[in-house]
Amino acid sequence: MARELSKNGLEAWKGLLLSHATLVEQIDREMAHANLLPLDWYDALLALEDSPDQRLKMSDLADQVLLSKSGLTRLVDRLEAKGYIRREACRADRRVAYAVLTPEGLKARERSWPTYRAAIQEHFASHLSEEEAGVLGAALLRFAGKYRGRVSCHGGGA
Repeated sequence: MARELSKNGLEAWKGLLLSHATLVEQIDREMAHANLLPLDWYDALLALEDSPDQRLKMSDLADQVLLSKSGLTRLVDRLEAKGYIRREACRADRRVAYAVLTPEGLKARERSWPTYRAAIQEHFASHLSEEEAGVLGAALLRFAGKYRGRVSCHGGGA
């Protein structure tokens, strides 16, 4: 039986949602100002980079970047138009398509990382002690792992 939602539980939830929205908006704005990748592009490229052979089924990519099928199609169209990914058909099952990271996509992701890393540090990590960061990170990843098969984190810097 589930216990009642506590005041602290509700405050933590509100804080998570507000922080996420605020931080993503701020960091996306900084990335755009520096003419770097939008965060949704970065996340998709990082998911591909971290995958075997730097390729994923489109459905798996959608799961990793938390997009609907139509949202993923639009994102993949834009990434493909820039030359950052290419689509490949599955030889065994024509209903399956793969997104494959290109060398240009990898370079774009790598170019974006220093600015992204600095923004994470400035707007998020610098406001936490090392102990707080450890506790918060462990709690959030534990929660995410409970509901998702693979947890993907922003990052992937050298």
